[in-house]
Amino acid sequence: MNNFSDTKPGLYPTLPAAEPDARASDACEPNSRDPHGINTHLQLDFYRVIGEPDRSAYSFALLHKGASKVYHYSKVIIYRFLTIFVGLPLMLIWGLIFGTYTFAMIWILTPVRRLSISAIGEIGVYIQAICDAVIAPVFRSMGQIYSSVHTTISTRQLEAVKQIQV
Repeated sequence: MNNFSDTKPGLYPTLPAAEPDARASDACEPNSRDPHGINTHLQLDFYRVIGEPDRSAYSFALLHKGASKVYHYSKVIIYRFLTIFVGLPLMLIWGLIFGTYTFAMIWILTPVRRLSISAIGEIGVYIQAICDAVIAPVFRSMGQIYSSVHTTISTRQLEAVKQIQV
């Protein structure tokens, strides 16, 4: 399936970059199944997993080609098997979870958040008025009372004049 005949020995073949496609109808096309590139770290073809660094570590060409085919087809078969028997039920579960989450966000949580923000803003107006009418004058008065208090720092030690007798 993959043609690696144009690669030089010791070099990994380069894969063409998938171009993102904005149309939803093309999202299931074989070349654009990851249009946003969320799984680019999973490029696990044979030459990205098994690398023979130099000619001294090369296996026989026929064995290497056979190993590449065995790797590719076993990976495809197990992936498709797991997709059918595990992936489809998981997609049902994930669809239910994300559907419920979307419903809750749109119909419950976002309106509650908007209501809370509005209520907190309105309550803040009343709290500000109470603070301006009651608390601020009290602290201003206390400031006026204690504004004439001056403190000095002394390094002189005081001696106790009387001792407590028990």
